[in-house]
Amino acid sequence: MPAEPSAIDALVAALSLEEKAGLTAGVDNWSTMPVPRLGIPAVYLSDGPVGARGHTVDHESATTSVCVISPTAMGASFDPELTARMSAIVARQAREKGARVLLAPTVNLHRHPLWGRNFEAFSEDPVLTGKLAVAYIAGVQGEGQAATIKHFVANEAEFERFTSSSDLDERTLRELYLLPFEYGVRHAKVWTLMTSYNRVNGAHVPDQRRLIGEILRDEWDFDGLVMTDWWAIIDTELAGEAGLDLEMPGPARAFGPALAAAVREGRVSEQALDAKVRRLFVLFDRLGLLDEALASLASGGPAAAVASERPAEHPEDRAEDRAALRAAAAQSTVLLTNDGILPLAPGAIGSIALLGPRAEFPAIMGGGSAKVRPHARASLLDALRERMGATVTVHHEAAGDPDGIARAAELAASCDVAIVVVGTDDTIESEGFDRTTMDLPAHQDELVERVLAANQRTIVVVSSGAPVTMPWASRPAALIQAFYGGQELGNGLADVLSGAAEPGGRLPTTLPLRLEHTPAYGSFPGESSHVRYGEGLLIGYRWYETRQLPVAFCFGHGLSYTTFSIGEARVSTTEMHRGEQVVVEVPVTNTGKRTGSEVVQCYVAPPGGGRLEPGGRLRAPKELRAFAKVVLEPNASTTVRFELSERSFAYYDTTDEDWLALEPRRAHPAAPLPPAAHKRAPGWYVAPGRYELCIGRSSADITQRVAVTLEGGDEPLDPALLPD
Repeated sequence: MPAEPSAIDALVAALSLEEKAGLTAGVDNWSTMPVPRLGIPAVYLSDGPVGARGHTVDHESATTSVCVISPTAMGASFDPELTARMSAIVARQAREKGARVLLAPTVNLHRHPLWGRNFEAFSEDPVLTGKLAVAYIAGVQGEGQAATIKHFVANEAEFERFTSSSDLDERTLRELYLLPFEYGVRHAKVWTLMTSYNRVNGAHVPDQRRLIGEILRDEWDFDGLVMTDWWAIIDTELAGEAGLDLEMPGPARAFGPALAAAVREGRVSEQALDAKVRRLFVLFDRLGLLDEALASLASGGPAAAVASERPAEHPEDRAEDRAALRAAAAQSTVLLTNDGILPLAPGAIGSIALLGPRAEFPAIMGGGSAKVRPHARASLLDALRERMGATVTVHHEAAGDPDGIARAAELAASCDVAIVVVGTDDTIESEGFDRTTMDLPAHQDELVERVLAANQRTIVVVSSGAPVTMPWASRPAALIQAFYGGQELGNGLADVLSGAAEPGGRLPTTLPLRLEHTPAYGSFPGESSHVRYGEGLLIGYRWYETRQLPVAFCFGHGLSYTTFSIGEARVSTTEMHRGEQVVVEVPVTNTGKRTGSEVVQCYVAPPGGGRLEPGGRLRAPKELRAFAKVVLEPNASTTVRFELSERSFAYYDTTDEDWLALEPRRAHPAAPLPPAAHKRAPGWYVAPGRYELCIGRSSADITQRVAVTLEGGDEPLDPALLPD
């Protein structure tokens, strides 16, 4: 049972000023400060999100860890339940390593394909990201561990990451980059949040009362703990009053003794310090770590001894975890094209050439703080030999410098089928730096071209955490995008190639034809210490559809080994009034001959075809608002159900304060402005008019459209109205 607030207040009151200030900073890299005289323990933290790193030596895990699929692969799964299963596995491993706080999930967006940490984030879309973040948090906190949603906010480049300023307007901040955090706070009740390194519009986030105090705490009712990223820049007085609770790592720099001095001198209020310690104790209580301290305080007796050393790590390598990871690797694999060659039939194939620098061991994770030492790493070569049976010969050629490419082409020509595995790895996609090109490294494009010329029955597998250029994409007999798929990726890929498993993934991010087409081209990564979000609201598919630019593969795209029909969508009402919602029901049938999965996607298109609505406001042609993944046997049917509130149709209006001031002073009675043009209070608004609910398989494959007319209004929505 949660402790009574009065009991936690009494524990705070029992601390000296120095002890309270000491609790606001870490002791070392991974722990908070204990207070032995009161029985308050140190709490240990661990990096995530693909595995619990635990204690590290020279930035490497001291012990091995389970390595689950990357967040981008979770995004590709479009499956909240799978995401929760993955995060629960990581949470259990974190506890086995003595850590109670997991520093994940990352909910920043895929703003640009060259961001070094794309693999660590779910998607380019804030709703998909937000819903998967809720699932990830639920999986962690369901294990009695604390999840940490990060990096708050607008942290989509590694360029000068400690000092650069992400410069963006309020509407873009609200509708895109804050939205996943709002999901995590409101729907998942996340226990901790990490601020970003970067500044936002000129000021570091921990120092901003508006972001932490007003939006996060007052508007969203966040009652958890706010910590810094490691060695982030903060100001003692500004961060002390803004609502930051914990500076990491230790020893303290701006908090700790410096904060105690600021309180003594009246530069920071003691009430602000008490609130920080209270929130820290609420976290400890949620983790079940305050029971003895509270009991001894209530009884007046001596406090129980607290451990003085870090707990020993004993990570378990479980067969059931490996099985779950293997299934997840397959369920997140995206089949981009297929002329019918897949799945491979052993009876019709005598030999396979498995080629490429990543052929035996495809890349399974990115670098930086998300990198772990996996318990094991499945070999695609071994798994394919096992899956295809003794009647199929699998040849392997790494094909790394030009001689190897020639040998690979010769081998491809001599085999029935060629499989080329290309991609990136943790030396190319990592925390700390951005990529410089979207092209595949080394001679991998040449390898693909030579093998395609040698064998028309060539399957290309791209193993990467973010989009890469694929100038040959239309030529393979089949093309697979395997986002970093964890330690069981080799087995999962073999299952997909052999037909033992369904390729269940859909693209969580657009694959562009070329770098110059991307939304942030020209303003990424940044210059003169500023990252300018010049594309505004038009991130990902919103940009490509608004600008009518072709793409290699669209957001949400992915093929199956079976076929589905999406039936006529039914809505509960065609006219929505203030305070109401609309329920959408869509029948889905597996019309093929094998069990498979379909992802039904629901987009909202605003009035005016998604161009400039009345009042001159830019909106994307359509935006994802709901999705559902279903798995059906042949000839089976089901109905997916979406519930859309007014927030699904709303935009954020910041108000035009200049207009409000100048309008009464107009000397000439100009024609009245449209009522929707200017609002008198900031908030979420619904423009009146006819909206379309676009139901389909991807952003480009829409099979059903249903019109709903909204009443709208000049008053903002209730700020407590949750995102759907």
